[in-house]
Amino acid sequence: MQNHAIGNDYPLVVDLDGTFINTDLLYEGFILLLKKNPLYIFPCFIWFFKGKAYLKTRILQTVHIPSELLPYNLQVLDFLKGEASKGRKLILATASPLTNALAIAETHPIFDKVYGTEGSNNLKRKRKLEILIDQFGKAKFDYIGNSWPDLKIFAAARYSYLVNPSLPVKMKAKKISEVKQIFNFKTGSIKSYIKAIRAYQWVKNILIFVPLITSHSFFSIDTFIQALIAFASFSFVASAGYLINDLLDLNSDRVHPRKRLRPFASGKLSIPTGIILSIILLTGGFYLALKLDSLFWLILLFYFLTSFSYSIYLKRIVLYDVFTLAVLYSTRVFAGGIATNIHLSFWLIAFSTFIFLSLAFVKRYSELLQVKDKGGLANRGRGYLSEDTHLIQTMGVVSGFLSVVVFSLYIDSPDVVKLYSNPKILWATGLLFLFWISRIWMIAARGKMTDDPIIFTIKDWISYLIFLLIGLCIVISM
Repeated sequence: MQNHAIGNDYPLVVDLDGTFINTDLLYEGFILLLKKNPLYIFPCFIWFFKGKAYLKTRILQTVHIPSELLPYNLQVLDFLKGEASKGRKLILATASPLTNALAIAETHPIFDKVYGTEGSNNLKRKRKLEILIDQFGKAKFDYIGNSWPDLKIFAAARYSYLVNPSLPVKMKAKKISEVKQIFNFKTGSIKSYIKAIRAYQWVKNILIFVPLITSHSFFSIDTFIQALIAFASFSFVASAGYLINDLLDLNSDRVHPRKRLRPFASGKLSIPTGIILSIILLTGGFYLALKLDSLFWLILLFYFLTSFSYSIYLKRIVLYDVFTLAVLYSTRVFAGGIATNIHLSFWLIAFSTFIFLSLAFVKRYSELLQVKDKGGLANRGRGYLSEDTHLIQTMGVVSGFLSVVVFSLYIDSPDVVKLYSNPKILWATGLLFLFWISRIWMIAARGKMTDDPIIFTIKDWISYLIFLLIGLCIVISM
């Protein structure tokens, strides 16, 4: 029996994926599934061949998607709240499982009715249109959607509302329906891509040039080119790792005051875009690695697998996480030595270990300090408690000072005279390092450190001055 709306009391039917939310529940569920257990990729292939609806249902039955953390389109949400305040009936209709749709409607209680896929009744395209016409009558409802499958519903609606439509969808919708309003949410900008791959983090890969500098081989063009290739290779693979990390951390990022603005967490870039881009970057990085020593390729593979393990599991374990970060930093130095065929001294290895461990502690300490009053990081996917703050600070400061001790011992070692004619001047370098690491920890203790001390350093003019003085000391002592 049809319930025909009369006058201006036309219900507004709202699509979910890509319309009410700036994401797709299928991809959200898929990422959570892989985070739960990467081996789920194999049953996903079986589910896929049984149809997209079956795949989506099985995935969303296996994982829990917190509806309160989804990136809702705020423009659409404000519009719907305004319509609801006028007494207009709002209908949420989606091909996603009904249970997920009901959870979203409970999070935002503005909908009078919810339709979704239930059992074998897949509310997709034709079936959704049939139900809407049966319930309200043709041209007796308005519809807000975003994609090509919505066009048939647009044609049967009184008015159409478009959300981030592609140009073909927008042109076709205007031909077959009366478009009332278009909501444009800025997505896919160049800035979003640069932010997603964290190009600014490439500065960490300058560590690859450390063996080149410490061995005084920076005037060799061939060696420099090898280091440059290694730098590009590591940068591509590191960016792929950041993309994967952001995809796996969607929910935890969305409760973070700053990370919630990341492209994937906010919905500015889609999950499939992140997957494709990470594959492209991985391929490019490992292809460049083939141009160097085969051992470098293995070091790069080790770096990626360790980074992936950190994203999946290790970052949730106390101490394992900071030691893994220190290893990832140190691996860049090792890779630089392998790429340029420069022998790494014991002193450089020891110094790198302690200084990078200290910086890893700074990173975790700064994150913990931000949420100290909220019980720590344990409820945010990490194992640290508020009570750990002072201990982490102590271990970090000690590690930083030990790096300076190692450097001081190096100055008095027989190895130093092979590279420096006046090594006593290097004592000034040790003092500058000591001042720098002390200042880093002082800033962190005052809560003014960003999550990553290396990124802080490249934005800090005093750090530039310190490293300039260190460079001058090294040149003078040669």
